[in-house]
Amino acid sequence: MPIPTFHLSISGSVVAAYAAVVSTITGTVQVFNYFRDRAHIIIRVQHNMEMMGDPRYQGMSLTVMYVVNAGRRPITVTSVGAYRLFPHNPFVVTDTRPQCPCELTEGKQQTIIIDQEGLDLSIMESWEAYTSTGKTYRLAVIPWYSRRWNRRKFRRKAIAEGKEKKAALSVEE
Repeated sequence: MPIPTFHLSISGSVVAAYAAVVSTITGTVQVFNYFRDRAHIIIRVQHNMEMMGDPRYQGMSLTVMYVVNAGRRPITVTSVGAYRLFPHNPFVVTDTRPQCPCELTEGKQQTIIIDQEGLDLSIMESWEAYTSTGKTYRLAVIPWYSRRWNRRKFRRKAIAEGKEKKAALSVEE
């Protein structure tokens, strides 16, 4: 008994359409994985908090800042701080748990505690976390156009101070 043979012919346009569909699906999955696997930092700030059970903070009104890694990629937070409106200088906070620099893996957080006594919340521009790769994660308090104007004032001041220092050095020599 002879074995039946089947002849199947596929045109080039069908193969091209199949390849286009498969590559589109693969590309979409790759883009999705890229955005899913990157570091995603969330900054939260709570004001007028009190800490119970720690005598160092007894009777103090605190601002507590949380830096949380909600992404899959670990990051190293080197410092945290905030920018204030010009002419007030920005500041860095040292009372952190765990201490900076610290590596935040997936789902981990860092808690920053600030005494609210000397802190004027009405002049805050943004709360920031700085990483070892030089990336800045920001929780904005004022709109972007006001932040841009504020940072421009700081740059102008720094440039003016740099020119004054150069002039003072040339006079001393």
